[in-house]
Amino acid sequence: MHVPEELICLILAQVYRENPFFPPDYSTLLSCALVNSQWRGPAQTLLFRRVTLEAASAFGQFADTTKNRALLTHVRTLAIALESPVTTLVSILGHCPQLYELSISARGLFSLGPQGISRIAAVVRDASISVRSLHLIDASVQSPVLYELLDLFPTVEFLFLGVEIASAPPASAPASFHLYELTLQRTPSSEVLAWLLSTSGTSLRILELRDLPSPNTYLDLATCCPHLQSLRLMRYNSHSGAILRQCTNLLELVLLNVPMFTALRELPLTLEHFEVAIQTYTASVDLGLVISAVNSLPRLRILTFIGDSEQIPLLQSTCDAKHVTLHATPRKLWIKDDPIKTTRFPRRQSVSNFYLMNSRT
Repeated sequence: MHVPEELICLILAQVYRENPFFPPDYSTLLSCALVNSQWRGPAQTLLFRRVTLEAASAFGQFADTTKNRALLTHVRTLAIALESPVTTLVSILGHCPQLYELSISARGLFSLGPQGISRIAAVVRDASISVRSLHLIDASVQSPVLYELLDLFPTVEFLFLGVEIASAPPASAPASFHLYELTLQRTPSSEVLAWLLSTSGTSLRILELRDLPSPNTYLDLATCCPHLQSLRLMRYNSHSGAILRQCTNLLELVLLNVPMFTALRELPLTLEHFEVAIQTYTASVDLGLVISAVNSLPRLRILTFIGDSEQIPLLQSTCDAKHVTLHATPRKLWIKDDPIKTTRFPRRQSVSNFYLMNSRT
């Protein structure tokens, strides 16, 4: 029986992304790849899409020996722990010309060093690699590895910093990248933040702050804020409010919990998507702020509420009266989006996003 390839892709997409917060069902994908030649290609595309931190070393050995080089062109995301020398990273980069996203743990390596930088630069040049998304998930606070990586991959547009950065930016190497999205798990110093945004004042569209901003952060972001389309705040205080008030063209606002001790002043009237993720399990939460937002925002299309189900009926009636779509779920999880550009929020989580992750475009 012939099954249209479009239907096969839909089936495999469900297997791959049944829950975006958990690993794909690789066992089922592997079985699908063995069905016949019609199923093999779409299944292999998903099987080889992501190389995890735990599998990086074994994958490097596989990449060095396999005769089926086409499989390696499916790799879009690589997570790897850097060690000295950087042989494994260099080897994998040389085999994966379509690499889009690079996730780095540099706990055991302070610096790439001149020789490591030279080797990586050579393979990036020879394989024409254009990494668009960079995650630095672990590193010494004094390490210069962030600046070294950004110098090696000036095509980065999506940057996630999971560590505190205390080392000063290189005075001799100005930023050459243009960020579209910046996620900060720790708010860096004004000096570091100014360097990161020095060439992204008008290109940054999505900003996520997981730490409390400092009193000067809103000044550091002053150039970027009018161009932001999405602001995600895990913690809210008066300094967060100062940042929000500068975002005059915001389309999406995401908050972790409803502010209880700091007033959330007038929201930008441009908002089309408002998301609130309630993480409190015991204390009752006053949703008056959320209801007020639905009633006051003229362009609001979607309200996303992550919280207890008994609070949903009140929100539903408010949204119905304003013709606003309510997306509600009790799962208390923070958003995790694919690193793709968009003009409409929220970004849809779909395997179709993978086709946009092409480093050549």
